Amino acid sequence: MKKQSKNLNKAKNMQGIIMSIKGGVAEIAFRKELPPIHSVFKFSHNKKNDISKEQNQMVIDNESAFFEIVEKKDIRTMRAIALSPVEKVERGAKVFMLNKQISVLLNKNILGRMFDLFGNPIDNQEYKNGKPFPLFKNTSIHQDKKNISIQNKKILETGIKVIDLLTPFRIGDKIGLLGGAGVGKTILITELIHNMALKKMGYSCFAGIGERIREGNDLYITLKKLNVLKNTALYFGEMDKMPGPRTRVGLSAVTAAEFLRDKIGKDIFLFIDNIFRYTMAGMELGAVLGKVPSELGYQATLSHDLAFLQERIGPGAKNNITSLQAIYVPADDLTDPAVVSIFSHIDASLVLSRSVAEKGIYPAVDTFHSHSSSIDKEIISQRHFEIASQVRKTFQKYQELFHIIAILGIDELSRSDRIIAKRAERLQRFLTQPFFSTEEFSNKKGVYVPLEKTLDGCERILNGEFDRVDLDKLYMIGSIDEARI
Repeated sequence: MKKQSKNLNKAKNMQGIIMSIKGGVAEIAFRKELPPIHSVFKFSHNKKNDISKEQNQMVIDNESAFFEIVEKKDIRTMRAIALSPVEKVERGAKVFMLNKQISVLLNKNILGRMFDLFGNPIDNQEYKNGKPFPLFKNTSIHQDKKNISIQNKKILETGIKVIDLLTPFRIGDKIGLLGGAGVGKTILITELIHNMALKKMGYSCFAGIGERIREGNDLYITLKKLNVLKNTALYFGEMDKMPGPRTRVGLSAVTAAEFLRDKIGKDIFLFIDNIFRYTMAGMELGAVLGKVPSELGYQATLSHDLAFLQERIGPGAKNNITSLQAIYVPADDLTDPAVVSIFSHIDASLVLSRSVAEKGIYPAVDTFHSHSSSIDKEIISQRHFEIASQVRKTFQKYQELFHIIAILGIDELSRSDRIIAKRAERLQRFLTQPFFSTEEFSNKKGVYVPLEKTLDGCERILNGEFDRVDLDKLYMIGSIDEARI
């Protein structure tokens, strides 16, 4: 026991010297043995620079900087990524070892709070009972956990008609939310966080990776207004941060989700906005570390970096982590290497289209490019499968007729084609709905629509019951009964 304590103290006292800093990557020289990969070192601007008096805390401030060892350069030098601003770090400065790996502070009170990658609160809120954030567990974010394979996972009802009908999710799935800028990815994520809390399906964790500070602030305020912040823990590494925090904050959020799943015993919903920015941060680090890039400048380790995060998301022994990940699509190009790599990890993809949004259809889901592995007779009900298949066929036929309608008008179609076109237009309008998260902008009260109500509405439209109803009466409503005949 004494020997272990001696070795631990020796590791804590290990120190190195900063030789250079470039683009968020530092080269640190050591006199004797080299530290392990992923170990964390701290620079302090205090004159004494005595790490023992700082109680091993990883609190980002103006007087300190943190580095994580990522690779060996030579027999005496290691390379490390900066996890905090490095403006005050000079060449020749000493750094001291804090931990063998980055750790995040976790306890049951993380819900309702906003954190950095170390688990330090950044929401400027008072601590509970006036005491500092209570340490329940200091958990490493670099954990090699294998999720349990669970068969017959239950369908997850989201209350959003177009999702529940055409791209249903299962508990424990990973869902990709694809789209370019300004098509509604963050709004849809906010709505899903609200609906999960509304139906008391579990708790949510949110990872803000490389997104704008304004968006994070807006999300926090919206969740607070919707009264669901109390069921959500948020972790942020915004776009003004160095690539180091942006590559690690996602792991912090996953670690928090695992903690809530295993220790609190709840199903957890992990929302990541944006997983593409995670790959971009890895590309930036790869360039500074001198790695030979692959196609379009991405790092050669792109697939490995993604798997490092993705393989920890999924079912546990009793509860599950269901993940919805916003994926920014550069130039709306679904063949981008980063987007293709992400596809290999997701069970369902929800594509938001700019052309659909231009028609005023919200959520702007592209039903042709979206897909779900749950559209299967053995997973969903026979009725659901048949209605979903019929809706897709109707949309497909309408797409074929669209150019004829645009040029010649709908009256030039045959009678059967006119019926299909009219029903497709009514289905499009019916699958829109007002969101709780946009009530203050749309002046329409948000609705949660159960799956059975969605199936009933689509079935009645397909059967021709609403052929003579104006399109406007089907637009932005909840159940089909709201349409005035």
